Amino acid sequence: MARLNIRPAINSDVDAVFAIRLKVRENALTPAELAARGITRAAWPGWFREGYGIWVAQMGDDIAGFAIAVPKEATLWALFVDPDFEGRGVGSALLKVAENWLFDKGCREISLTTDANPNVRAHGFYERHGWILTGDANDGQVEYIKGYIDDADGFWSDEMLDRPV
Repeated sequence: MARLNIRPAINSDVDAVFAIRLKVRENALTPAELAARGITRAAWPGWFREGYGIWVAQMGDDIAGFAIAVPKEATLWALFVDPDFEGRGVGSALLKVAENWLFDKGCREISLTTDANPNVRAHGFYERHGWILTGDANDGQVEYIKGYIDDADGFWSDEMLDRPV
């Protein structure tokens, strides 16, 4: 089995990233739906210029998943795994890299949104990794948050839940 390697994305990864985004079974969007949200191959170079953190998970010669984080919004914007590579730790590895990067950028509370359907596997995935569902919902999406643990007891205080993201 090929070793998993998480690395910063490069411009030439764009086709692999979009192929994965279009291949996923949950939170699937068509090319037209992605374009309506400004998610296009043409936008890809701008994400680098704007300081987004973008990583790919590589197994052998294959791109197995990707994550995109936006530090100025303290947001994990995207995390997707190629269905052919599910269950191999790809999502967990990408999530850890993106979280640590956002925290290293000074974000003390980070957020993400995912499909509000409770049957979507993302809910269990994020909750297993310490994310907390806020209850905020908009346009069929719900928000999760996670805080940087920096106190001596290693606890994330309840006051963090009351702060705007």
